[in-house]
Amino acid sequence: MMRAQVPLRKPSGEVDGRTLRTTRTRRLVVEALLDLLEAGEPQPTAQQVSDRCGVSMRSIFRLFEDVEAMHAAAVAAQIDRVGHLLVPLDRTGSLATRVKALVDSRAKLFETISPVRRMAVRIASTSPTIRADLAVANGFLRAQVVELFDAELRALPSAQRRDVADVLDVASSWETWERLRSAQGITDRRARRLVAGLLSCTLAGGPDAGRLT
Repeated sequence: MMRAQVPLRKPSGEVDGRTLRTTRTRRLVVEALLDLLEAGEPQPTAQQVSDRCGVSMRSIFRLFEDVEAMHAAAVAAQIDRVGHLLVPLDRTGSLATRVKALVDSRAKLFETISPVRRMAVRIASTSPTIRADLAVANGFLRAQVVELFDAELRALPSAQRRDVADVLDVASSWETWERLRSAQGITDRRARRLVAGLLSCTLAGGPDAGRLT
């Protein structure tokens, strides 16, 4: 009786090499997509990505299940790209100093991420992965505001703290920055001044801060 042949295992070096090539190719594709977005192409196609990075369409769709999966990978990579901009802010300065620090930090961050953020927001409704990534990012930004203005928030009646924190969160959000910069065509400098004004007015309102009635 003939013995069944056991398939030969591929040498680990060959497997590792293939894994490295796959990782490297995925990175090329994702970076090409990010570069296209940052260059002003609002909705890059898979063909444009292929042309930019030199990876065939067939290879791209072996690496990514679909275009949505490629976009989700790009959003994850963008988080790594801009991680150095998500820094703690000094809570010990005056209110004016802290407001300026927040506005300067957000302006730099939002100007950097806007091309990719627009894409992420546009397709988030159909991508649970991207929605989750955006939720994490938004949660970080809100927590940063609450921490930075902790003293002012604690000075408010407990019933109003959340309302004021909500106003501060919205005033310093990407959505507000995008409205000012893109929809209204306001310059970076003026947008910073307006956001700082919104924050300062909200925080200077004392017990009435955040009240709409």
